[in-house]
Amino acid sequence: MFRVMVCLLGLGLVSACGSDAEESNRRGRLSLRAGKVLTDGPECGVDLPACPEKTSCIAFTLDGATRAQCLDEATLCTDLLECTGGTTCAVLASYPGQVICSGKCQGDDCDDSVSSSP
Repeated sequence: MFRVMVCLLGLGLVSACGSDAEESNRRGRLSLRAGKVLTDGPECGVDLPACPEKTSCIAFTLDGATRAQCLDEATLCTDLLECTGGTTCAVLASYPGQVICSGKCQGDDCDDSVSSSP
């Protein structure tokens, strides 16, 4: 019942409910680009020391493990990380910054978002 109400209220797009909505809730997975290795940059966070110059505190999930590490935000999505399923790597402006895969994920390399669970 709650799902139906949310779908009806969501901009009046009743057709967005059901399997199409569930399909659009799938997210791409972050992975390292071929031949790249994640360096052991310092861990970071609210109660930890500031990141070295030219790096930012970035949170990300790789292989199911979430971590926050000092990394070069300028080259993070272009040189180090990529997303699966046709999605795009993006860094959200927050503290710590958060790397996500943006866009509609298609294919087998997608994860279901938490909001699509019953």
